[in-house]
Amino acid sequence: MKPVRKMLPSVCAVAAVLTLLSACSAMGDGDGKDRNDAPIGWSTCNALFGADRIDALQDAMGEGTLETLNSSVPVDELMSGRAALTRRWEPGKELSLRTTDHPCDLGVDNTNKRFNSYVTWALETPTKIKAGKSGSGWEPVGSGIYVKREDAGLHVVAVFPCKIKDSDEDQEAGLPFEVETEVKNVPDFDTKLLGEMTAQFVRALAEGLPCTNDLHLPDTL
Repeated sequence: MKPVRKMLPSVCAVAAVLTLLSACSAMGDGDGKDRNDAPIGWSTCNALFGADRIDALQDAMGEGTLETLNSSVPVDELMSGRAALTRRWEPGKELSLRTTDHPCDLGVDNTNKRFNSYVTWALETPTKIKAGKSGSGWEPVGSGIYVKREDAGLHVVAVFPCKIKDSDEDQEAGLPFEVETEVKNVPDFDTKLLGEMTAQFVRALAEGLPCTNDLHLPDTL
């Protein structure tokens, strides 16, 4: 019996190590999603669109490794940078601020399947859209939000007013924001999911910038 008593600590130690390794392996596997290694890119996408929706998007885009295609900026830098530039705006300076961010662009490796997202300041203001001066196809939703769907619903554009604290008093009307989401080369992609992702994109921006006005944003756009 003495040899058995001496072996028990070693056996227990080995069992503990094996259990720990198994747990760590399970944690690393996650839900089995096949993605490239881009921590900032994935955290940005998850923050702007929601991790569950990114998972659903990957499922809808089919097999293969999903990759981040742009040099992602952390969400807090995206928000603070946009807000700071907006505070510098004055009426008549629209063109000097026409910069576009691509915070979450994704693609399936070795294919041309793509998901693109954009945020910028809108050339077409809600006032112009409402007056019919910005073409057709715009649909009003929420409070001052206008949405246009193109390419059979696989390209969504949303223009929305966003008053930034300490900005020019005319900024809300004169310098609205615009977001776009687009899926390419996945013809059977769920357009309802894309509408939900677009709404969440606007919601994340409205909360992060933040916008001081209430958009009354619906669950989907």
